[in-house]
Amino acid sequence: MFVRKVVNSSGNTAVQVVRKINRRNKIVKHLGTAKNQSELTELLKLGQQFIDQKRIKSGIISLFDNRFKKGELEKILSRLSFKKPTDRLTYDFLSSFYQKIGFAKLKDKCFKDLVIARIVQPESKRATARLLEARFNRKYPLNKIYETLRIADRSLYQQKAEEIVKDFVLQNITPKISILFFDVTTLYFETFSEDSFRRFGFSKDNKANQPQITVALTVTKYGIPLSFKSFEGNKFEGHTMLPVIFTLIKTFNLKKEEIVVVADSAMLRKDNLKLLSEKGLSYIVGARLGNLTDTIFKEVVKKAVKKDGETLRIPSSSNQVLVVSYSQKRAAKDKSDREKQVKKAAEILSRPQIVSSRYKFLTFQSGRYELNQTLIQKSKALEGLKGYVTNAINLTDKEIVQKYQELWQIEKAFRMSKSDLKARPVFHTLRESIEAHLLIVFVALAICRNIELVIGKSIATVVRALNQVKEIAVEDNLSHEKVLKSTELTKEAEEILRLAKSSGSPKK
Repeated sequence: MFVRKVVNSSGNTAVQVVRKINRRNKIVKHLGTAKNQSELTELLKLGQQFIDQKRIKSGIISLFDNRFKKGELEKILSRLSFKKPTDRLTYDFLSSFYQKIGFAKLKDKCFKDLVIARIVQPESKRATARLLEARFNRKYPLNKIYETLRIADRSLYQQKAEEIVKDFVLQNITPKISILFFDVTTLYFETFSEDSFRRFGFSKDNKANQPQITVALTVTKYGIPLSFKSFEGNKFEGHTMLPVIFTLIKTFNLKKEEIVVVADSAMLRKDNLKLLSEKGLSYIVGARLGNLTDTIFKEVVKKAVKKDGETLRIPSSSNQVLVVSYSQKRAAKDKSDREKQVKKAAEILSRPQIVSSRYKFLTFQSGRYELNQTLIQKSKALEGLKGYVTNAINLTDKEIVQKYQELWQIEKAFRMSKSDLKARPVFHTLRESIEAHLLIVFVALAICRNIELVIGKSIATVVRALNQVKEIAVEDNLSHEKVLKSTELTKEAEEILRLAKSSGSPKK
């Protein structure tokens, strides 16, 4: 409602209280007609009093009521201080999942905040301290953060965290852990000097001139990490598999006869597979078909049916088989890759000054480099074929292929740890700090995968949506009373919170 003045034909001014309804003004009360300025002032005052009484009776009292003049509103607002906005919603959301999985049992608030900061915006520990204060109002001196890293390592947080994740998985995701996916990666350091732990080795990050460590990770079929272990940077990845798997089974008291270990071809070492069999464990390992003996290679090429989904099983020993599957999609990719590599090799031959044997389809014969036609034909014959070596001979070919294809879960876990959580490069020098850094990434990864399973969106999407909602502290400068107010929830944030609240278990 508002007070309206209307000048009539006689020059007098009618004063009315008007309400706008559907873009049209409707007279609520006619207050009278003023013949001079004094009467007009009095009628306007009566009109405002009428509006105020109506609003008070209806319970409508607002700072932005038009009964306040602009100067009066500014005067009221000048008494208030609006503090820097924080990402309270994001913090509380991630904290709830930290609690839900059970990591609160570690009873370390600083460690929890380091994990949450790692998910929101991975930074160095110094930058993390600034982030925690600026965005979550959580203040930690840098020495407290480094002390937390030492405590985490010395107080066996890793052992406790892995036990917590295992219990959570068994109680909330699957009643039985039957498949373990295993893989290895490397993490480099921003230095060019090595020590007994940070060593030069084969770098998967293409940082051969910088020291690194080797990290082995084991995850469930849903991508939830179960354990990790770090090794010296020059440790051959094939030697990491057995100690990690055996420790995990012993620590978690898993039933060996129910476990199938799935790994890629880098783990295909006869001594590894032999020992796994001797310990009563089943395995499915990717096979490099190009390295098969001539006899088995010829059998594969001759018998494999190149039809989408077809498989071939070839016994390789009394308790081990080679399963080969065909995929049209894989065949198209293999062909494309082969043609690109052959073209590249041919181009290199025209520039003798840079030619070398590192190009796949080149060979050195009779004192010169030339295209390796034997290898090209072999590669062509294997297009679309993928091999799997396993001692789980009771499984069908389809089950073996399906279980191996789920290995992408650990690849996704490593991608997330390196991209979203930025586990690399590592800036620490002491081994205990490095191990604690890896533990923070491990715990953050467990939380992220659980959130993705529950919400059905990537962790980057979830964090970005929640970060749009800010909490602002409004303080009265005279009384120093403080009120916290949040900006309006976006539809995406509302949906995320609804899914988190309503979901009793992750979406499998």
